[in-house]
Amino acid sequence: MSGLNEKLRAIYRAIEDSGLYINLNHDVRFHEKKEVALNLNETESIVLAEESYNSPLLFALLTSVLRNGTMILYGSPGSGKTTSAEFVGAFVHGTLLRETFGDGSGDFKVMEAIHEATIHGHHELTEEKMIGRPHLGKLMRDGEEEIIPRKFMLSPFRMVDEVNRLTPGRTNNLLEMMDRGFSVYGDTKIYAAEGATFLTANFRDVASSDLTPPFLDRIDVGVFAPTLNPYFLEMAGGGEDRKLTGDEEALVSRLRKEIGVELTAQDFEAIRREIASVEIEPEALYILYNFISELNGCALASPDIERKSKGFAWFVKPPVLCAQVDDGGMAGGGHLGGCHYHNTENICYKTENEVSVRAGKTIERYAKALAWFRGKERAGLEDVEAVVPYVLWFKLIPTDRAWAERPEFMNDRIALVKDLFETSRNHYLKSRRMIKTLDAVLDLYERAVHGEKVDPEMVLEALQSLKSYDSPAKYPIATMLRQVYRELERQSAGREF
Repeated sequence: MSGLNEKLRAIYRAIEDSGLYINLNHDVRFHEKKEVALNLNETESIVLAEESYNSPLLFALLTSVLRNGTMILYGSPGSGKTTSAEFVGAFVHGTLLRETFGDGSGDFKVMEAIHEATIHGHHELTEEKMIGRPHLGKLMRDGEEEIIPRKFMLSPFRMVDEVNRLTPGRTNNLLEMMDRGFSVYGDTKIYAAEGATFLTANFRDVASSDLTPPFLDRIDVGVFAPTLNPYFLEMAGGGEDRKLTGDEEALVSRLRKEIGVELTAQDFEAIRREIASVEIEPEALYILYNFISELNGCALASPDIERKSKGFAWFVKPPVLCAQVDDGGMAGGGHLGGCHYHNTENICYKTENEVSVRAGKTIERYAKALAWFRGKERAGLEDVEAVVPYVLWFKLIPTDRAWAERPEFMNDRIALVKDLFETSRNHYLKSRRMIKTLDAVLDLYERAVHGEKVDPEMVLEALQSLKSYDSPAKYPIATMLRQVYRELERQSAGREF
């Protein structure tokens, strides 16, 4: 590696050590070494790990260096959501901000540029204050329509403060920008500068509304900025109250000079190339694919194998759908009063909706970025497992059955997704030998593509082995194997279609 990951790690340490992050909890852990009980019956404990990170800070930094990354910070008022994101923007994007908005005078103010590129959510916010405004002088003088973009659109670091206070029309403007990189004002298309977008959201109150599933699906990761631990109070904000003793701009400027780390546009491109070159270990991919398949699968969504997924369960969703069939009727004759998979071995019944294609690719992208940040050339299961909850917790809709089994998941959806992934991982490990035969099948297909003669009957054997895999994950596996079989048959017969 070029050492650019060490630059980002230096920024991480500087922000954390200076106390600029109010939330100093380390909730992303690797190489856990010891678990210490906190009560006499050992139902509560704290884990000590060899390597650990603060999730809001870690994912903010990863989001900042990825191409057009997006992140949402949830929390109660005063929990440090906005300030935390601003500090990351100042340290990571400071050089780019100066190149974008500086006039070369040498007295450029980073925090001021961040504030000017921030949208503050409220119901009366207009497109003119978000995207751009007409050049009234040119319109009145020459009759020509020209749109002047707002700094929000031009900045490599963008903030939307209290996004859940925006109206649906304004969130649609943001959705288009995050998804396609531009917004339309009148007849003019305004392209957003390539960069990171951070959003904050307070918990639900009378002035806010729920963000729609399509909007949430465009956001890469979500984190919590929890209530302050009072024992960290003296560390918060660098140990000083800036409303009493100092200037925020001066503090950030001083700390940036002390770190001595600046990321240029060339550095960002190099970082993205290095992250793209990171490979994910095959076993980690199998476990991830199995998790998504188990979560998305729905035996009652359709009689056809291709459509046995929650994406086709439009009118009746889990858990109501799960209880619509009785495949037993006699003692020991089946799962009474519900779908065969509506049991503790599977996770499909615990969410109403499924993992989207966009979310699946985001998991892979952030797993690679996390492995790169940690100095690894390959992303393993621990990297994937660390990323999955933060990509999915605010997108998945849990069922009542999930709440009933673990009431604490009603509030902590990050823990819910962690539990879902762990359950699916253990289920996979029980059937690892059968699933890994897919490797041999795909190898056969690769050999056929390169002109070698292969026997399609081996694919049929793999299909037949699925009968022993008691999981809805078998449906996408079966449809994939059928496609491989079709391709092998076509090639062996010398046909193009």
